[in-house]
Amino acid sequence: MHCSILSSPSGPFAQCHSSLDPRGDHCVPPIGCGCLHEGRYRQGGERFWYGEQCQSLCICDGTTGFVRCNPSSCSEQETCRIVGGEYGCHPQPRATCSASGDPHYTSFDGRNFDFQGTCRYILSTVCSDNQDLPFFQVVAKNEAWNGLPVSITVEVSVNVSGHLVLVSLAL
Repeated sequence: MHCSILSSPSGPFAQCHSSLDPRGDHCVPPIGCGCLHEGRYRQGGERFWYGEQCQSLCICDGTTGFVRCNPSSCSEQETCRIVGGEYGCHPQPRATCSASGDPHYTSFDGRNFDFQGTCRYILSTVCSDNQDLPFFQVVAKNEAWNGLPVSITVEVSVNVSGHLVLVSLAL
């Protein structure tokens, strides 16, 4: 870090090396100098995750220009990934789908469908071979209703890692 302390009536300030301070050649408080870490400028006091799976939580000491990293990890409700251009521990994505009525469906992306088929349908399941995800599958069985051109859901089964819950409508 190339900072030099300058005196001023309002206190000591540091002149940051222009290649490290994107704000240009002006005086800033010493903590404001920032750090250069892995080719990226970090502001003084900035905390950030580092490592392939967020193994370290780091902080830039703007006064010394050094980055200090401590072993850490994401919580069980978080995953290490990039969100909005920022790498780190972020809440696991969540989405909801639903099925109701004769049957009306809302998909995970919020789209609505009305479907009158009369078979078994997979409503939701794991769609990749990612071993980190437990197997789950939700299946609905629809049948015609009273001879009308509509169907109703008469059975729903939920399978999570081989544990099966079956809910059925006795007609």
